[in-house]
Amino acid sequence: MAVPTEHELRNGDGRSYTVSSVDNAMRLLSALKDRPSLSVKEGAELLGVAPSTAHRLLTTLQGHGFIAQDPRTRRYGPGPALLEVALATLQRVDVRRVAHPHLVALSAAVRETATLGVLEGTTVRFIDSVEGPQLVRVGARTGDQLPAHVTAVGKVLLSALSDVELRRRYLDARLPALTNFTTTSRAVLFDELGQVHSQGFAVSFQQSSVGLCDVAVPVVDPQGNVLAAVGVSAPAARLERRQVTAIVEAARQRVQRIEDELRGPAFQGAG
Repeated sequence: MAVPTEHELRNGDGRSYTVSSVDNAMRLLSALKDRPSLSVKEGAELLGVAPSTAHRLLTTLQGHGFIAQDPRTRRYGPGPALLEVALATLQRVDVRRVAHPHLVALSAAVRETATLGVLEGTTVRFIDSVEGPQLVRVGARTGDQLPAHVTAVGKVLLSALSDVELRRRYLDARLPALTNFTTTSRAVLFDELGQVHSQGFAVSFQQSSVGLCDVAVPVVDPQGNVLAAVGVSAPAARLERRQVTAIVEAARQRVQRIEDELRGPAFQGAG
């Protein structure tokens, strides 16, 4: 149990309580792999403890930055410290290091901003970007976080999830809108993700910001899992639909080189 026994309190022995609390805290963090956020009640039910105990654990994790509370819903989601750990893990597998020179080359080839993003629950975080050379361009997006359903990078990453996982992450039938062009229906989004999965790329026209469009393709790791996505962002006036095919092809060529480099050490180790 997460609550200390009467004997432990009387004798000042908090060792068992401490170990159990750490275990429960890890279980709460692990639960965020399968859902975008967690309420105090859900945490209590998950651990089989009183809501007050779950609340104490959640606030402790919040104090260390591992989770953050939405002031509107009062629910808890991943915090900056947890995201830093995730980014550090990505760095260890070298996806950012390997991808960066290819983002530079892609940006130069299409003359627009190239990005690298990963999925975090129902949001996408841009972990690297290279600005395009044109005077009017999309700025660097490194560190930015947006709802996954409003970006091409996010849609590519979501399309790799199973139907069960998608429904677990998207509990509400209505999705938040950032512009008048944003898809706000979960059903419409899921249909679009099926098409994205089939064609191998995604396009978002002014869904995250009016006047901004983006295209993205997946980056697959040596085990066949979608690890990240490479995107190209541009002002809507320049990214016309007829240009999408050429941009997708250029992005795929660079992603193929990224995947080859990620696969190389694995093949060497297998040998």
